[in-house]
Amino acid sequence: MEAMMENYDGVALFTICRPEKRNAINFAVMEALEEALEQAAADGEVKVFAITGAGDEAFCSGGDLSEFGHLRGAEAKRMLMRMGGLLYKLLTFPKPTAALVNGTAMGGGCELATACDFRFVKEGSRIGFVQGRLGITTGWGGASMLFAKLPYGRALDLLLRAEPMTAEEMEACGWADAILSAERWREQWRERLAPYIERSLPVLQAYKAVAGETWRTAWFREQFFAEITSCAKLWGSAEHVQALHSFLRKK
Repeated sequence: MEAMMENYDGVALFTICRPEKRNAINFAVMEALEEALEQAAADGEVKVFAITGAGDEAFCSGGDLSEFGHLRGAEAKRMLMRMGGLLYKLLTFPKPTAALVNGTAMGGGCELATACDFRFVKEGSRIGFVQGRLGITTGWGGASMLFAKLPYGRALDLLLRAEPMTAEEMEACGWADAILSAERWREQWRERLAPYIERSLPVLQAYKAVAGETWRTAWFREQFFAEITSCAKLWGSAEHVQALHSFLRKK
């Protein structure tokens, strides 16, 4: 089982179940996420959709390069567009969403979390938009979302640094909404979501409809998917191929 969804008193919790791969995303996880989003959107008992990773070490390490690394040209673009499309659905989801960052989040894992409305991070987690170190840019719309959600300079700094940051640094720049203790992790994220669950579903959906207007404009959609196209062009570059070979040799 690559992923699962559970319901907790109004919270639909989607868990990536690949701890041996640091919860990296593959095609099976994409399929599961698409199904989970559809189910949660249609379920009148669900008020919040949340995402986390299995185990205690990683939230999501991005795309599974052992599965995606060989893709080139049109195949690479299809993969990037597919996951980018899912993150766009998550960004415009009709109910509140939360990333429960319970450990390391790197590359595409940061993009996944950025698509959510809230990001609650477990203390000690390391987070990094490290795509630049691999000779590529954010491939699932992450830069477009960052520039829309954070002050320009802070967003650009995260992307250009392309290095792991502490939970405290990510909170200071505005990406992390709160840092939660490891000992009371599950209890504390439930406490954070509890006030939202107390509101009626029509109220939640009405506010999300207002928020989503920004993301549904033609100019944002064009920017979002143009970013993915730009990454696809770099996917087969010599710099990225060399970085992939170095990464896979280390594994």
